Amino acid sequence: MKPHLARIHIYPIKSFDPLGLDRVRVVDRAGLTGDREFALFDNSGRILNTKRLGSSLLAVRARYRNAGRVVELRHGSDRLECDLDEGRAEIESFLAGALGRTVHVRQDARVGHFDDLEATGPTVVSSASIDTVAGWFGLSAAEVRRRFRANLEIDGLGPFEEDLLYGEPGRPRRFRIGGVEFLGTNPCARCIVPSLDSKGGSDDGGLTAARFSEMRKRSISPGSRIESYGHYYRFCVNTRLAPGQGGKTIAVGDKIVRLPGA
Repeated sequence: MKPHLARIHIYPIKSFDPLGLDRVRVVDRAGLTGDREFALFDNSGRILNTKRLGSSLLAVRARYRNAGRVVELRHGSDRLECDLDEGRAEIESFLAGALGRTVHVRQDARVGHFDDLEATGPTVVSSASIDTVAGWFGLSAAEVRRRFRANLEIDGLGPFEEDLLYGEPGRPRRFRIGGVEFLGTNPCARCIVPSLDSKGGSDDGGLTAARFSEMRKRSISPGSRIESYGHYYRFCVNTRLAPGQGGKTIAVGDKIVRLPGA
């Protein structure tokens, strides 16, 4: 089976549930249209994400319709459905009740709300890597997807073979999905979030940074440069768009090809 794009996920509201798509347009700087377009902030302008709020934020579920412009939020028996563009005051009120604190929803359609501003393209992972990590910790593949929150999942690669999409620090590698060219920049460093149950429960599967790093070090794909990045608590590939790619579209089923010189 040739490597191909098997899943596309965007996260319209940063730290919330994903929206699965069959195709998506890429945008210069913002990566995938609608990805991390909205995010939560406190009164001091600090971002409110899962890393800061933990299980309290994970207990809020989100579903989308109308291409991600309408969100349904659930917290326990409470429910809200509204337009993301026009209903931010209602969303803020609902989340203030769910989280017990003041919340401000901010939008950035031009760049998005990303942790790594040097690599605002989609994150990439292989299906085989997800299955391998699931096996390490007795989790379902769906749970691993929710915890690590990759945008693009590639089928037809071996476990951790996506590591061949980046090089040494400062030396990105070029690859193409369908007609869109990307630069693989580095393996994504992880925080506490993957150690938490994705639905706010207490079943973590024993996934810790130390245990993950130990298993990851034992499972390096030949040709990987992950050892050049300081530690092994890394999973998925950070990317940025190559120049001139904005406005193009990728779709499930598109082939992935490493480009000459990569």
